Amino acid sequence: MKNLGKLLVTFVLTLCTAVSFASVNLTNPPEQVITEVTDEVLTQIRNHPELQKEDPSAINNLVDKHILPYSDFPRMTRMAVGPQWRNATPEQKEEIQALFRKLLIAVYSGALKEASDYSMQLGRNNINPNEKVVLVRTKLTASQREPIQLDYRLLKTKDNEWKVFDVNVGGVWLVENYRSQFASVISNGGINGLITELRKKANK
Repeated sequence: MKNLGKLLVTFVLTLCTAVSFASVNLTNPPEQVITEVTDEVLTQIRNHPELQKEDPSAINNLVDKHILPYSDFPRMTRMAVGPQWRNATPEQKEEIQALFRKLLIAVYSGALKEASDYSMQLGRNNINPNEKVVLVRTKLTASQREPIQLDYRLLKTKDNEWKVFDVNVGGVWLVENYRSQFASVISNGGINGLITELRKKANK
């Protein structure tokens, strides 16, 4: 499960990073967006050694330049925190988002190299283009490895662009996984308790 988690966050990070490299048209059908971006993700991992180094600062730089402009990371953070998000102050929300982002980088910065051997195949999808939230099913395959289910939830923005806001690897959703962890912390210590816990984890 640990490796699945690493792969999950790897693709969250690199999916959005690849958008600027590939200049993918996010107004294309969601399956096409996922296919083009994932192909570019894998190409970038294979061709850029710096993406495979276990260097949090290098990945942090990529996040700063590429993830925030091209993903709905704020939505991911809100969903991970759950209902208590609305009770947080603007300052707390800003810190939670920064710490959550730092946590993902700190924990999974070494996972990029694990994705380099994989290729992607689209699964069976029945997508209604008129829907604002869709699910795109895919599968990662590699020689002498078990296939990995990799599904994406995408949201259509007001600009008619499709952006990923959650990823599922092998039945584990990123947001749901963290929401269950955060819920127990919040129930005991509230939002401030969550911030304290995130600080500890992000700075390990």
